[in-house]
Amino acid sequence: MWLPASPGGLLSYLVTLHVLRLGSADFRVVAPEKYIRVSMGQDVVLPCHLSPSMDARSLDIKWIRHRVSEIVHRYRNGEDLYGDQMEEYVGRTELVRDGLSRGSLDLRISGLRPSDDGQYVCTVRDGASYGEATVDVEVSATGSVSHLSLEGYEDGGIRVVCQSAGWYPQPEVLWKDPNGRRLPSVSQRHSSDERGLFDVEDVIVVTDGNRDGNWSCVVRNSRLNQEQETSLHISAPFFHNARPWMVGVGVLLMLSVVFLGLGAYLWRRKVLQSRELGKQHAALMKKRDVAVAGAAMG
Repeated sequence: MWLPASPGGLLSYLVTLHVLRLGSADFRVVAPEKYIRVSMGQDVVLPCHLSPSMDARSLDIKWIRHRVSEIVHRYRNGEDLYGDQMEEYVGRTELVRDGLSRGSLDLRISGLRPSDDGQYVCTVRDGASYGEATVDVEVSATGSVSHLSLEGYEDGGIRVVCQSAGWYPQPEVLWKDPNGRRLPSVSQRHSSDERGLFDVEDVIVVTDGNRDGNWSCVVRNSRLNQEQETSLHISAPFFHNARPWMVGVGVLLMLSVVFLGLGAYLWRRKVLQSRELGKQHAALMKKRDVAVAGAAMG
């Protein structure tokens, strides 16, 4: 460490160190580095503490969001101050006082909402000393079981729609064919309700490449690693109307078979009738010959 060579310089250096010491924090504010993941509607405690441990009951403690003016909860000299608290947190926050004497600054928030998702800053001030730490909160919600429906024919296939509601954050949607292979969707629409929860509608067009089987829609919350899967069985006959020309070809083939069968029947019938007429003619000729021979002998 560098030190001034002259006594005057050393004194000035020590005075500067003392001034800096007075303006620096005598404590550190510590919070966990890992995010806190909570399901919507549950309560959460945001952990924060002083290091080294010290009595925090007389300190100015604030939990804020992104800006200093966005106060989630404030405590100072043994009192909770609600005058500047953000409206959406009114009646929902509580500083856990049991640990204040040991330097614990934990904040409880009740009834988590999607809007509570994000970063919180725990700030502490004691005269000229100041410290802060951040806590990340991830709010999640798993939505309803997806609903599958057939909505007609499109582009030579069947239009299948998957709908689900009540997700946070915005969910992922994937489709699987009867062989378990993933399918691309042709359109997707998201919307949010008054609570901030997401509804999703995803569409695919099923062609007859893998006809007759179960087609599945999976809606997934990646944060919770939870998903809702619904399957729909589509039988081969549904694909016949997807391409009208195929129906025409089928009808034409069926009529061709009918006409060929009818022609073969009529031809066979004509042959049999010709044979019968031949037999009758031969019998008549034989009778005539017998009659002629008898007359000649008489």
